[in-house]
Amino acid sequence: MYTRNVSEVPSKLIKGGKPVFGTFTGPLSRLDIRGVEAPFGGIPFPHFMSNFRIKSTLSLNFVLGDYIGTIDFFDFKVFGYAEVILWSKEKKLKLAYRVFMGPRRRFIPHNTKSGFCISFNKNRYIRISWDYEKDRVSILLNLKGDGVRPSVRGAFRAAYSAPCTQEVCSVIPAPTKRRCSATYTANLFLHGSISLGEMKNSPKSPGIDTNGYGLLSINRTYYNLRTILEVVSACGKIGDNEFSFQIFSPVENAVDTDTYNANQIVVDGALTPLPPVTITYPLGITKQWVIQDFENMVDLTFTPNMSHFRDMAFFVVRAQTYTIFGKFEGVIKTKDGKDIVLHEFEGFAKHQMMRL
Repeated sequence: MYTRNVSEVPSKLIKGGKPVFGTFTGPLSRLDIRGVEAPFGGIPFPHFMSNFRIKSTLSLNFVLGDYIGTIDFFDFKVFGYAEVILWSKEKKLKLAYRVFMGPRRRFIPHNTKSGFCISFNKNRYIRISWDYEKDRVSILLNLKGDGVRPSVRGAFRAAYSAPCTQEVCSVIPAPTKRRCSATYTANLFLHGSISLGEMKNSPKSPGIDTNGYGLLSINRTYYNLRTILEVVSACGKIGDNEFSFQIFSPVENAVDTDTYNANQIVVDGALTPLPPVTITYPLGITKQWVIQDFENMVDLTFTPNMSHFRDMAFFVVRAQTYTIFGKFEGVIKTKDGKDIVLHEFEGFAKHQMMRL
């Protein structure tokens, strides 16, 4: 069976101008990959120039009561972008809200012990904050509606000390060992509510406190001028097991993916590193996805229920993103040989092309 070395989080992710590659568990102080020497073609550009090619994202995928959704922040240095997508399972209703954020020193902080991501727009107030000492992750949404969409209010929280929580940091080549991609993830047990305001011909939906699950992910990467990213993930409970998984398609031409990748499953707080996985969709992105490996640990299909496409352009930056909600079928095996069987299990898929 596939194995991958897992060690304690290093004090720094970049040492002596070189990335510290690996998979690490435990609290991480800073997700910071600045200072890599000559990351592009071996040319020794000043650090401020190569650092400018680092782009950051923060995502929270969650399942809470009747809702499954994503909250995404994108940090493109010169501007920021945030988006909330909700899918009401009962009403079969898709809601999407986005906001651009003007130039700011930093949209997504390096500090993973205490910090926040926030959109201050009065019509699109979105905040994700975290404080390790106070044992708290907090999410607030106040999204103003219009003639097509209702207003949305949401407030939910999580505690790092919950038994199911596991914090993982993966630093992998992107695609060569001159550059790197660093991803921090934490699977969360959530409690809170989401409520819909009134819109034309639609009654108000009251918020009721309920429990749910979330997967918080922060990534920083030295991006190529053109990059394609794909990821599938899910979080929730099957029987007595609380679990989450996150699986990425291999970075194009990435080196040594058997040793360095960010694929993982966490079951009741126990981490199982997963091998490289192939993600295909032979009939198209909005049709069934096939997710398989060569180690017989991952054998899944993902059937979309709802997809949301966003084509965003800002000066020389362009990002095309499919965010897809759907259901997983199949089996993932843990490092102990236990089969986690998924049957119509709700989850997420994302396909993104970025041109810088």
